[in-house]
Amino acid sequence: MPAIGSSLESWLEYIASVHPREIELGLDRTRRVAERLDLAKPAQLVVTVAGTNGKGSCVATMEAILQQAGYRTGCYTSPHIHVFNERIRIDGFDATDAAIIRALEAVEVARLGETLSYFEYATLAGLWLFREAAVDVALLEVGLGGRLDAVNIVDPDVAIISSIAIDHRDWLGDDIESIAAEKAGIMRANVPTVFGAAEPPVAIVNQAQRLGSKLLLLGRDYHCDEQPGAASWRWRGQGGDGSPLERCDLPVPQLMLSNVAASLQALNLLPLTLQEEAVTTALKGLALTGRFERRRDRASAASVLFDVAHNTAAMEQLAQRLKRYRAENPALRRLAVVLAVMADKDVRGMLTALESCVDIWYIAQVDLARSMAADEVAQTMKDVGITADPAAISCFTRVESAYAAACEQLGPGDTVLVTGSFYTVAAVHGQTEPV
Repeated sequence: MPAIGSSLESWLEYIASVHPREIELGLDRTRRVAERLDLAKPAQLVVTVAGTNGKGSCVATMEAILQQAGYRTGCYTSPHIHVFNERIRIDGFDATDAAIIRALEAVEVARLGETLSYFEYATLAGLWLFREAAVDVALLEVGLGGRLDAVNIVDPDVAIISSIAIDHRDWLGDDIESIAAEKAGIMRANVPTVFGAAEPPVAIVNQAQRLGSKLLLLGRDYHCDEQPGAASWRWRGQGGDGSPLERCDLPVPQLMLSNVAASLQALNLLPLTLQEEAVTTALKGLALTGRFERRRDRASAASVLFDVAHNTAAMEQLAQRLKRYRAENPALRRLAVVLAVMADKDVRGMLTALESCVDIWYIAQVDLARSMAADEVAQTMKDVGITADPAAISCFTRVESAYAAACEQLGPGDTVLVTGSFYTVAAVHGQTEPV
């Protein structure tokens, strides 16, 4: 255990060293420590969010609306982009170093020899801080899967499953139904679940029936009505008693509307008062770091897009948004991608999804054992038949170098896209500023 007065960095190094494995799914160890800390109910109301993609956007949407409506919020998300503090937010602000250290000290005292993973320490610290701050609503993002994720020690009042796609095969399975069964682990008896699409996997439908839990589907139980090119959209859904609800002329946020709509539906199932003005104000300019985020390079003033898409489904969604972005910005000349991906992903599928959108490729890698080498990514491009001009493909050993080259070589009217993983975005996000 770090000495009294140690820095947060020292604590983070320590909690990464306690458990022999970086990831250890299972709830028993975490639950025992949570019971000693009395963390079964860290807030009056809890929303748990699982899903392959879109979890962070759901949490960000609910946080913004709840804050505008006057409720105290606690948000637990992962991973972070710049600093660990981003994972634990209270009333819209990242937790301070001192607060996180206090929480980790409490967890360490209650551990009594249990081995906890880095993520389990972080989860317990977040729950402890939410309870200490007496937040009204805790918004908890599942880290991996759902059934055996540390977040699942808490029973939610509403669950959201934002999406299901192939990812984390080694942990969750090779097919949609296996992955869906893991995500469905956050569902509870007689607790409603909001699903972020129209057609849920059978595993989720069966779990809802087994638990007697209401399952709300996009396009059936709640809706997001958007006209192409429109400056506003309409949400339709239902309250906790099943009564129909409607909110019209909502501002279009930068986040995926399906995630925003699911978040609105989840909040309207809770015993809360959400004024129309609060929802409208929250959605104006609503954005999230690294989610189709538009920024500008400080040094060159180059236009930059950041997106943390790190699996095939997310990359396919990104491609759709890029096509719309091109249509809305006819002056856009070329789109150059700075790409670094993890080797345990479906890299072939990710590359294929991006192919039709990208003019120039700056392929890189991050300093992690999981990262796929840049030359291997380039070879995979050839293997899947991407026939870009060889002069339009460059390989680099670092994301920073690839990004610097892209910003230097592109001109007015061009845009740099940085994507492939959270690590890719984190490597250069600090070199940019808001547009």
